[in-house]
Amino acid sequence: MDSTKDIQSNEGKIIEAGGKKVAVYNDNGTLKAFSPMCTHLQCDVDWNVQDKTWDCPCHGSRFKATGEVLNGPAEKNLDSVELP
Repeated sequence: MDSTKDIQSNEGKIIEAGGKKVAVYNDNGTLKAFSPMCTHLQCDVDWNVQDKTWDCPCHGSRFKATGEVLNGPAEKNLDSVELP
Protein backbone atom coordinates (compact mmCIF):
# COMPACT_ATOMS: atom_id res chain seq x y z
CA MET A 1 0.00 0.00 0.00
CA ASP A 2 1.28 3.44 -0.90
CA SER A 3 1.56 6.01 1.82
CA THR A 4 0.72 9.69 1.79
CA LYS A 5 4.21 10.22 3.28
CA ASP A 6 5.62 9.35 -0.16
CA ILE A 7 3.77 12.20 -1.90
CA GLN A 8 6.07 15.19 -2.28
CA SER A 9 4.88 18.81 -2.21
CA ASN A 10 3.02 19.75 -5.44
CA GLU A 11 2.77 16.09 -6.45
CA GLY A 12 -0.25 13.86 -6.96
CA LYS A 13 -0.58 10.12 -6.70
CA ILE A 14 -3.24 7.42 -6.72
CA ILE A 15 -2.97 5.44 -3.49
CA GLU A 16 -4.98 2.77 -1.71
CA ALA A 17 -6.49 3.96 1.56
CA GLY A 18 -9.09 2.11 3.57
CA GLY A 19 -9.35 -0.50 0.82
CA LYS A 20 -10.23 2.07 -1.87
CA LYS A 21 -8.31 3.97 -4.53
CA VAL A 22 -7.86 7.65 -3.70
CA ALA A 23 -6.34 10.46 -5.76
CA VAL A 24 -4.19 12.53 -3.38
CA TYR A 25 -2.48 15.85 -4.04
CA ASN A 26 0.05 17.41 -1.67
CA ASP A 27 -0.72 21.13 -1.81
CA ASN A 28 2.42 22.48 -0.13
CA GLY A 29 1.97 20.23 2.90
CA THR A 30 -1.84 20.05 2.91
CA LEU A 31 -3.18 16.77 1.52
CA LYS A 32 -6.26 17.01 -0.71
CA ALA A 33 -8.03 13.73 -1.47
CA PHE A 34 -10.48 12.93 -4.25
CA SER A 35 -12.27 10.03 -5.83
CA PRO A 36 -10.04 8.98 -8.74
CA MET A 37 -13.11 8.52 -10.95
CA CYS A 38 -13.70 11.10 -13.66
CA THR A 39 -17.07 12.74 -13.17
CA HIS A 40 -17.90 12.27 -16.87
CA LEU A 41 -18.14 8.48 -17.24
CA GLN A 42 -16.22 7.22 -14.18
CA CYS A 43 -12.90 6.22 -15.80
CA ASP A 44 -9.95 6.44 -13.40
CA VAL A 45 -7.88 9.60 -13.79
CA ASP A 46 -4.07 9.59 -13.93
CA TRP A 47 -1.63 12.13 -12.49
CA ASN A 48 0.06 14.20 -15.21
CA VAL A 49 3.53 14.94 -13.81
CA GLN A 50 4.42 17.64 -16.34
CA ASP A 51 1.21 19.67 -16.17
CA LYS A 52 0.35 18.79 -12.55
CA THR A 53 -3.20 17.83 -13.50
CA TRP A 54 -5.46 14.82 -13.13
CA ASP A 55 -6.18 13.58 -16.67
CA CYS A 56 -8.84 11.13 -17.82
CA PRO A 57 -7.51 8.77 -20.49
CA CYS A 58 -11.01 7.81 -21.70
CA HIS A 59 -12.43 11.07 -23.09
CA GLY A 60 -9.81 13.73 -22.34
CA SER A 61 -11.26 15.52 -19.33
CA ARG A 62 -8.63 17.32 -17.27
CA PHE A 63 -8.79 18.51 -13.68
CA LYS A 64 -6.59 20.90 -11.71
CA ALA A 65 -4.40 19.30 -9.05
CA THR A 66 -7.02 20.52 -6.56
CA GLY A 67 -9.86 18.72 -8.39
CA GLU A 68 -11.55 21.52 -10.37
CA VAL A 69 -12.49 20.90 -14.02
CA LEU A 70 -10.04 22.40 -16.54
CA ASN A 71 -11.36 20.78 -19.73
CA GLY A 72 -14.45 18.69 -20.47
CA PRO A 73 -16.38 16.76 -21.35
CA ALA A 74 -16.60 16.49 -17.54
CA GLU A 75 -18.64 19.35 -16.08
CA LYS A 76 -18.31 18.50 -12.39
CA ASN A 77 -15.19 18.69 -10.21
CA LEU A 78 -13.63 15.53 -8.80
CA ASP A 79 -15.47 14.42 -5.67
CA SER A 80 -13.58 15.21 -2.45
CA VAL A 81 -13.12 12.32 -0.03
CA GLU A 82 -11.79 11.98 3.50
CA LEU A 83 -8.57 10.05 4.05
CA PRO A 84 -8.99 7.28 6.63
